[in-house]
Amino acid sequence: MTHNDVSAIAMTDGVRSLHLEWEDPGIAVLGMIQLSRDELVERIRTGALPLPPLAKLLNIEVVDAEPGRMTLSLTPDERHVNFLGVVGGGVVGTVLDVAMWGAVQLSVDDKSMLTTVSMTSNLVRGVSHNQGALQAVAEAVHVGRTTATAESRLVDAHGKVYATATATFVRMGGGNG
Repeated sequence: MTHNDVSAIAMTDGVRSLHLEWEDPGIAVLGMIQLSRDELVERIRTGALPLPPLAKLLNIEVVDAEPGRMTLSLTPDERHVNFLGVVGGGVVGTVLDVAMWGAVQLSVDDKSMLTTVSMTSNLVRGVSHNQGALQAVAEAVHVGRTTATAESRLVDAHGKVYATATATFVRMGGGNG
């Protein structure tokens, strides 16, 4: 079962359930610490580095990754719906944040780690749970010694924009870039 396998959602007596499996998230952390930037990019791009449990839960996959740019796929389904019957803004914000973090983290050529310290998102239109895959496309705008910034947009296969975001990140240590 892949994490985006909607057939993994079972229904019994009108109640839906989802079985998820994930790898130890420590494997990814060790990979980030031990691998060179180029090795990390390649392992993320090929799927050799396990996705974090959050990505499995939210149905997020890596489409492409390179220094300064990351594209993720989000295929919304019923697990993403809020009380209004649309995909929640927090889900949209999360996929945009993760994509922006990847774009800046993969730009760093030392072992420092970055974390989000602020993010602004703008929901341009509602996201339906059955509209198909969307892509979060993010680009690093600035990666400096202590801070980084990025921007992203959530688009469908035709390029229609559903949300945009910008974020600021701070290095958590270990860097001199």
